[in-house]
Amino acid sequence: MSHLIEYGIPPLHRDWDIKDMVGADNLEAVQHGVIKFITDLNVIKDGNCLYIYSVENGTGKTRTANFILYQLHKPRLDEKGNGVIIPILSVMFGEYLRFCKDTFGEDSKEARRIVMMTPILLLDDVSPVFSLSNVQNDRAELLMLMAYRRNHKLVTVITSNLTPDEFQKLYGPSASSKVLENFSFIQVIGGDVRQAIYPDQLQESDEPEDDEACR
Repeated sequence: MSHLIEYGIPPLHRDWDIKDMVGADNLEAVQHGVIKFITDLNVIKDGNCLYIYSVENGTGKTRTANFILYQLHKPRLDEKGNGVIIPILSVMFGEYLRFCKDTFGEDSKEARRIVMMTPILLLDDVSPVFSLSNVQNDRAELLMLMAYRRNHKLVTVITSNLTPDEFQKLYGPSASSKVLENFSFIQVIGGDVRQAIYPDQLQESDEPEDDEACR
């Protein structure tokens, strides 16, 4: 499949623990929110969801979200006492919109179906920067995706540079209440810490689009 869907944790975000997080001005609050979410015994059963946001780029939203996915992917007991490993998947918001737009491509149809139905999803970087058409279409795709996932109690983690109020202003109050239904929220406050954490993997970019994509 040609689309950029991750079925595991990307190498940049492996072998990392939330206790090692640096840079956030509200570090303890972020760590507390993450631990509270991943240790909630009802997260999987009830399909609880999480919205991680920061108005700045490079504060660690994506890395934090991948840590959560890794923890939820660990072996656990289901309601019948059987050991299970729950599948995880991550996709960038812009990439999801790309194959939603390709209504005739079989690969795109399959990718969209997989994203909608995967038990634990990271929808990374929900931002107007990655819009491929217009806000109305983006809103419709988000509504369809999240309505399906909510109805089937599937866990969704979203990262975004939009505060909840900004999300509502962009997509409208009805979409905001529906898309973010059953979500808890973690705000990451602080500046860009990427260069200090992994200078060898990250190069400075003069292009705002490139910098946005790095997060």
